[in-house]
Order: sequence, then structure tokens, then C-alpha cells
Amino acid sequence: MVKNIYMDPKKRKDLNLRLGNLIIAIFLATVPTAITYGTLSIHGLNICRSLSSKVSNSREIKISCDKASWDTTKSYIFLIGFFITLPTWMWFYWSMKKREEN
Repeated sequence: MVKNIYMDPKKRKDLNLRLGNLIIAIFLATVPTAITYGTLSIHGLNICRSLSSKVSNSREIKISCDKASWDTTKSYIFLIGFFITLPTWMWFYWSMKKREEN
């Protein structure tokens, strides 16, 4: 028995809908991701400034703390983007799927 090598049109349309909405969600999530990244960066630098004002060897501690703060924030950029993009994508997908069914 020969199987049909082409995808079912309904499944293909659903896949196209998912991929299209994912691209839109990634594009739209860049601004909230950048805002969150900037907010976390400023928060980390404020903590470093506050810490440096409370210790005697403040210059070296501030430099080390600033570097650690930036490195920590950079390590979370993909996680932040994922948790902002995922709900956006699901919202787009469900609303488009609902519109398609009606």
C-alpha cells in the first residue's frame, strides 16, 4: 500500500498558522523583552550602587558587582524572551483558530 507523501491540507494549514503566529509573536515580544531586560539591568546596577555606598572598598566592589549584574541579566535574556513570547503566541494561535472555526 502506498502512503500519501503529502500532508493533509487541514494539518498543513494548522502548521502554517502556528508558524506564522510564532513569527509574529517573536517580533512583537522583542519590545517587552527589551523593556524587561533594561529594567533588570537598572535594578542590578542600583543594587551595586547601594552596596558600594555601604562598604569601605567601594570602587573595586562596584566594578565587580556591575560586571556580575550585567552577566547575570544577559544569562536570562532567552528565558525572559521565551516567557514573554509563549503566551503571546498562544493568544494569537487560539484567537486565529477560533476565527477560522467560525
